Amino acid sequence: MNKEELRGHLSDVSPEIFSSIVEESLARKTIEVAGELVRLAGRGVSMKDEETESKQIIEAAFATAGLKVPALKDVLAGLKVDKARALKIVTLLLRDKVLVKISDDLVFHRDALADLRNRLAGEKTKSAKLDVARFKDLTGATRKYAIPLLEYLDRERVTRRVGNDRVIL
Repeated sequence: MNKEELRGHLSDVSPEIFSSIVEESLARKTIEVAGELVRLAGRGVSMKDEETESKQIIEAAFATAGLKVPALKDVLAGLKVDKARALKIVTLLLRDKVLVKISDDLVFHRDALADLRNRLAGEKTKSAKLDVARFKDLTGATRKYAIPLLEYLDRERVTRRVGNDRVIL
């Protein structure tokens, strides 16, 4: 269950008390927290050996790709598990925020996006304005990746679109 959903069920409890309940439950190991999800201890997803191996392959494929990610269908095609199980593994990685879906076709590893944010913070010291050409030079990404990434950064409030340019926030 999502933390906020759980908090909604305990609406008569203050945020401070809710936080201390979660912390104490974590300390007693009666619950587990993965990102924004809370579950009873031991109720996590268990995977078979080939599913665990496939999860590692998927994560490694996107982690090593940086911002030049492969197509998701290409990564899934090389796995030992069937497509339905592979998609469930991807869903788990997305839910745990290991992978981040930028658009229908593009999925990036969280470390690559964190690195991109750091590079943009460094670029802000030089100039707060950023156009597509400068972004492509900075990242080495083609237009295919640059435009969806810039739109993602706008949604995440890392940048703000002003005409054809972006302002690094």
